[in-house]
Amino acid sequence: MLDRIREGSKGPAAKIILFVIIITFALTGVSGYLGGGNEDYVAEVNGEKISRMDFDRAYQNERARMEEQLGDFFDNLLADESYMRDFRQGVLEQLIEERLATQFAREQGFRPSPESIRDNIRRMPEFQIGGQFNNDRYVALLMNAGFTPEQFRDYMANELGRSTMLSGIMMSEFMLPSEAEYFQRLQNQRRSGEFLRIPVESYTDSVTVSDEEIAEFYAQNESRFETEERIRVEYVTLDFDDVLATIDVSEEQARQFYEQNTANFRSPERREIAHILVEGDDQATRERAEALLARIQQGEDFAELAATESDDTFSGSDGGELGRLERGMIDPDVEDAGFALAQQGDVSEIIQSEFGFHIVKLTMLRESQVDAFDDVRDMIVTNLRRERAEQAYFEMQQELSQIAFEMDNSLEPAAQALDLEIQVSDWIGRQGSAEFDDQRVLNEIFSRDVARDNLNSELLEIGERSYVFRAAEYQQASVMPLEDVRERIEQTLLLRKAREEAQQFAQQLLDDYRAGELPAGVDMESFDAVSRYSDSVPSAVINQLFRLPVPTDGSVSAEITELRDGDIAIVAVTEVMEGEVDSDSLAQVTEQFQARYIDAAYQAFMDALKEQASIRRNL
Repeated sequence: MLDRIREGSKGPAAKIILFVIIITFALTGVSGYLGGGNEDYVAEVNGEKISRMDFDRAYQNERARMEEQLGDFFDNLLADESYMRDFRQGVLEQLIEERLATQFAREQGFRPSPESIRDNIRRMPEFQIGGQFNNDRYVALLMNAGFTPEQFRDYMANELGRSTMLSGIMMSEFMLPSEAEYFQRLQNQRRSGEFLRIPVESYTDSVTVSDEEIAEFYAQNESRFETEERIRVEYVTLDFDDVLATIDVSEEQARQFYEQNTANFRSPERREIAHILVEGDDQATRERAEALLARIQQGEDFAELAATESDDTFSGSDGGELGRLERGMIDPDVEDAGFALAQQGDVSEIIQSEFGFHIVKLTMLRESQVDAFDDVRDMIVTNLRRERAEQAYFEMQQELSQIAFEMDNSLEPAAQALDLEIQVSDWIGRQGSAEFDDQRVLNEIFSRDVARDNLNSELLEIGERSYVFRAAEYQQASVMPLEDVRERIEQTLLLRKAREEAQQFAQQLLDDYRAGELPAGVDMESFDAVSRYSDSVPSAVINQLFRLPVPTDGSVSAEITELRDGDIAIVAVTEVMEGEVDSDSLAQVTEQFQARYIDAAYQAFMDALKEQASIRRNL
């Protein structure tokens, strides 16, 4: 079998997780299933340890996903210790839940058949080229990851078993058609009603605020009157593109590099082979292999024989293809036979290995050749320019950093030495500005050394630019004097008292309305058959209208609510019209609710597993 042949491989030993590849099946890597010695662990779940290496990989992958999703905003989150602590804990809980689900699936006997595992592997796009499974790519990826096909199949068995079990539990959730219809009737319901607005400003003339109240409010809410910490900085910028623009590479220099590094422009010989395996080591087995070789020599198709006669059924389904031939990838005997073949299409004699007897065919041979100078000239020039620019940029970085450190009370010496312009920023707050919003820059310029001690900053490299900053002007966060905010506080307290007066008056009117005795001159504004999404009346009125109970037997259904502008309103519902069912969107409603049910079922399932499990967290 091909997977047994792979056991003889001499590929790399490091176990690098295929997290990026197996994204459809795993939250983390496979090393938890493959064992890991006595390494540090972050959790123990029913006696099984989750290694710190697995956690670090899962954490880095989740962090990369968040960075891609949130962009530069994620840098701000990175500076929030509380958020990052919760973020790490969330990754750990994901790993624990995955391990619990895997254990439960194993205990309940959820294990896919070998055919299902093979079919799933062959359908994975990471192992395909041009939409077809490629055995060369499959073997190379596994070998580069440092584990065997057997280990990968065991891992896939665990993952498929877990996903099958979870699918069985989650997909059993459903929404009855009657439930979907009832929900739609509620959503499409229309209501008629009336409301009365009570302006808060009409009470501001009847209330007063004392000096003591203003002082008390100021003392209790000082944080509301803080000025933002901000800084303006001087800075110099060393730009790699500017350095690159000064670098030239002549034709002679490019040709000299080409002649001295010809091996770099030689494409290696490429071989691809196929084989037919006859398992066994007795005479009968050899005779069967010899009979197959004879049929090939008589003109029968090698690929068809591999598909029907080879005991390596995995490669046999691909015509016996083993893909690209490289040293250390497969059994040495088969490997030697493949390298011994001279012409594309050549077939070897019978080769014996520890797995049986092989017939090897050279299916592709591309000879080694050297690219012409004209074909690679532009690439050489580009690479040489960049290499020399990187060296020059590095040296200038070191010089800039050293001068800025040694003469830390000014940027002038560094700017003069490197012919750089000193620029001055606009005001920058803790949240950044249009000029500078990188969190590393903000952390540096608001550091004590720069902001308060007026020293040059450390050299910061952002992308392909390097900066050194110093404070031009700094303002600490401070509480504004009471006199500067007195008027604002007074207005706030006046409105608060006016709103309380309006609330009391609204309650009196509501009692009168419920009793059918509104005072003369007080008229409610009516509206007819509005939906939940109507914009003909204030949104706060709509929200309150659909929260009110349906009036029955001459009862009054009314309540007080606060409008968005701060005014108070009495809202009453007078008539309710049953909503209609929209058959076109019924399936969408059902799908949305089933998704909610599935989320709830998953959380309940995990809560139950955690409650019964022995979990030790070590993070």
